[in-house]
Amino acid sequence: MTIDQDMSIDDEISEESIYKLKESVDTAPKLELIVKESLFLEENLKIKINALGLEESSKKELNGKTYFGLPSPVDEKINKKIDFPTGNNDIINTNSDIHYGVQFRIKFDIDEYCYYIKDCSYGRGYGTFMKVINSMKIRDNMLINIGNNYLVITFGVDDSEPEENNTIDENQKILSIKVFGGDLVNYSYVFNANQVNKILIGKDEKCNVVLIDELLDDVHCMIEFKNNKGWILYDGYENKNSENGTWVSLAEDTQIYNGMLIQSNQNIYLCHLIENQQ
Repeated sequence: MTIDQDMSIDDEISEESIYKLKESVDTAPKLELIVKESLFLEENLKIKINALGLEESSKKELNGKTYFGLPSPVDEKINKKIDFPTGNNDIINTNSDIHYGVQFRIKFDIDEYCYYIKDCSYGRGYGTFMKVINSMKIRDNMLINIGNNYLVITFGVDDSEPEENNTIDENQKILSIKVFGGDLVNYSYVFNANQVNKILIGKDEKCNVVLIDELLDDVHCMIEFKNNKGWILYDGYENKNSENGTWVSLAEDTQIYNGMLIQSNQNIYLCHLIENQQ
């Protein structure tokens, strides 16, 4: 990752759009990120964002985007991009596990009148994830974090399947899970909904994907195929949520909703949307 790549996370915003953002500050909803868990930030700290960006930003010109990350002691170019530092310098200097640079971006969409979040680490560092609340539809190339393990989910035809199954519908019935980060490094599983429509993932031997990880529940999460919806990811099992949660990468722009939980750089934030009363 070069500095130039880090600096080109988003396209430039037009002066007309900035003008519209300024006009909407008093009427648009506001966003608070409340620190729930952190090694570096004060618990229950409220980070306030409006349509233009971080309310307490030191930047002279705000453009509706707020960048969170860890300023580097040497890369001044990247540091100028970061609105809110997500770490403590005293700890950073002694901790080699901390990763510098922009971690995620929040922007206000003037047309849809809502906030979006996107991971900007590009594989550098821990990444930025949202907690699965109840269920979520699986998309191709989805990255999931459970405990110390990362799962990459992809659709595709199993090599063992007959060629006539090589259609779009059959493609999406076949789910590949590649595990890395834990004990099963680069270990892959392939499931076909025609044979298995419910995949249990956890540390119990009854699971379809067994992971050796004390941070996991016996059945930590489940993936189920539904004919009218495709593959659906569920946190927990049998109406019981997992202890440490199931987290999905925010690799694409994702709309922020009230109560959303975000995890980035060993920090967990609760999203609180405040509708303007005017």
